Order: sequence, then C-alpha cells, then structure tokens
Amino acid sequence: MATSSRKIFDSLKVRNFRLYWIGAVLKNNGRWAQYVATYYIIFELTESASWVGVTAFANFVPMLVVNPLTGWISDNLNRRNVLIATNLVASFMAGLMAVAWGLGIKEPGVWVVIFFLNGTVSGLLIPVSQAFVAECVPQNLLRNAITLNSTQFNAARALGPAIGGLILGFSGPGWTLAAVVLFYGPMLVCLLLMESDSLMSSREENFKSGRDRPAVISDYKKSVRYVRDSRGISAAILTIAIISTFGFPVVQQIIVFSEEVFEVSPFLFGLLGSAQGIGAVLAVPLVTGYVSFMKPSVQQTIATVGYGLAVILFAVAPSYAVAFCALGILGIMHLTSASNLNSVVQLQVDEEMRGRVMAIYLVGVLGPAPFAGLAMGWLVSSFGPRLVVALSGSILALLAIVLWSRGKFNDLNSTT
Repeated sequence: MATSSRKIFDSLKVRNFRLYWIGAVLKNNGRWAQYVATYYIIFELTESASWVGVTAFANFVPMLVVNPLTGWISDNLNRRNVLIATNLVASFMAGLMAVAWGLGIKEPGVWVVIFFLNGTVSGLLIPVSQAFVAECVPQNLLRNAITLNSTQFNAARALGPAIGGLILGFSGPGWTLAAVVLFYGPMLVCLLLMESDSLMSSREENFKSGRDRPAVISDYKKSVRYVRDSRGISAAILTIAIISTFGFPVVQQIIVFSEEVFEVSPFLFGLLGSAQGIGAVLAVPLVTGYVSFMKPSVQQTIATVGYGLAVILFAVAPSYAVAFCALGILGIMHLTSASNLNSVVQLQVDEEMRGRVMAIYLVGVLGPAPFAGLAMGWLVSSFGPRLVVALSGSILALLAIVLWSRGKFNDLNSTT
C-alpha cells in the first residue's frame, strides 16, 4: 500500500509542482463556484435554457478568438509571469461580476458581455497553465503530474459547485462572486513562492526575446502543420473535440434539470454540479494505478463509450439520486479521458512546440463547446431536456465505437 501511495503522489514531492497544485486546486474551487453563480444568474433573469446556451457561448468562444495569440505567448514569454498576470485579471473579473450584481444590473445582454470578457481571460490562462505543468516536474514524472493536475481540477469540480451552491443559498449570487475573488489569492502566492531556477524551462531553454520571436500568424500555421503530421496528437484532438461537442454541453444544462425536472433548491443544484467531480476524485487511485498501465487506445475506448452511456443515464434518471450517480460515473470517465489524452499530447510533443500545441489542443477541448451549447440550449427549450440530452449521449457512444472500429484510438499509441 505504501508503494502504491508513493507512486500516486510522486510528482507532489517536487516543490514547484506542489505549490502549483495547491494553488490551482483552491483557484479552481473558485472558478467552479463562479460557474454556479453565473448560470444561476442568467437562468433566474431569463428562465430560458436558450439563454443558458448563450452564456456558455459567451464564456467559451473568446478562447477560440485568442487561441493563436495564446500559443505564441506560451512559447515565447515566461509562463510563470503570464500566469501571475492572468490570475490577477481573472480575480478582477470575478470582482466586477460581484459589483454588477450589487448594483442591480439585470439586463441579460450586459451579463453576456461580462461573460465574454471573462472567457477571454480564461482563453489566455488555461493553455498556459497546461503547458506550465511540464516546467514544474522532470520528464519521468510528467504523466503522473498530468494525472494529478486533472485530479485537482476534478477535486475542485467536486467541491467548488457545492461551495457555490451553499453561499448562493444563504447569501445570493453577489456574495458568491465576491468569495471567488479570495480563491485566486493562494494561486498568486504559490506562483510567487516558486523557485524560478528550478523550473524546467530555466534549465533547458530561455524564452525568446525581441526579434528572435516569430510572427504570431505564421507561427500558428506552423503549429497546425505540426499537429496534422503527428498522428497521436491529431487523434487526441479529434477525440476530445467529439466529447466536447456531445458531452460537455450536458453539464451546462444541469441548472435546467435542477429547476424544471427535479425542482430542487439552489444548494442541491450546486451539489448536483459537484457530482462529476466527486466521481473523478474517488477514481483517482484507479486511474493513477491500474488504468495507467493500459494502452492509451484501451483507456480511451472505455472512457468515451462510458461517457456517452453516463450521459444517457443522466438524461433518463427517474430521480435526483440516480442523476447524481450518473454524473458521478461521468466524472470517472471524464478523468480517465482527460488524463489519457492530455498525457498523449504532452508526452509526444517536442518541447519547443509545447505551448502552441497545447493551445491547439484547447481548441479541441473548448472549441466546439460554445456552438454545441447554443444548439443544445435551443433544442432543450424546444423539445425538453431529457430527449435532447439522451440523444447527445447516444451520438457520443456511437461515435466512440466508430473511432474504435476505424483504428483512430490506436493512433494514440503512436510515438511519432
């Protein structure tokens, strides 16, 4: 048992990664509490699933707009300094939302603009964070660090919505958003406490400066060609794009199930939103242990088919308890898939291309989400949540079988 535990937490022995991990799990609790508040606000103002879809669109589409710039920033500037700056701005945006609610701004269009600005900040923050993990640990600990990074994200997904729901139930969305500001503090402190000389980039390669930096657009085109020629990386991005299209938008509709199907309190809405994270956290020993020894292709086949089946179970759940369990299963499949695909990309990419490739990977993760969220919001408003979500899960499971039968998952095993 001691050996198993030591292997699971090996990368946390590295001081810089430990600091990053602690700061990130606290920050992400705040981000998930913020999502609870934002979706609650827009549904309370409009009572419309379509507006929930518009909110998702506003949160995620800016990430596509800034994507070429994000990859360039990640590979040409100091990632630690970029993370300090973007976390500061993200904290400011949470404060701006709290002030907007406190001032009594109830126009949905104004909130959508604020969500768009917040999504722009996230578009700069997330891919740099992903690439920064590789700076915090040596290469032999990278897969373990990636899994634990996914774990902290899902741990926050478990606790953050519950925290958001609790504050929301007692004090309202304004105080929930004000509390989010405080969650960014530990991340900033941890980044400042890191030993910069121990970061992998400091040992291997200094960041480019001045005229040595390539032009943003030509550099992005080069990155796209690199991804296209890398079978394993392109297969990972295709797979995550499919999951993003038919799986991710389901989470945005939890507010609709909570309000219209199960008719529960704001706290229970937040708790339902945490179910996916709870399932993922409980699965950590399995994913970092037995599952990690499976081929990436096997992991992904199980995870993607299971993801689709979990979505179907959530759609047809006869009670709140069954829906909670379905989302817990979905969380297990999400952790397996996210850890596996992220590891495939990070272990196969050349170091000098890491930031740009992770930015393109983010297109697969979040690119389809705003458009799929809009479509699902409109369909749910027209045909009801159960039918639409069940159909989405069915398509996801079917596409997973198609990818498996055509050997696409086998490309994840590629070393080139």
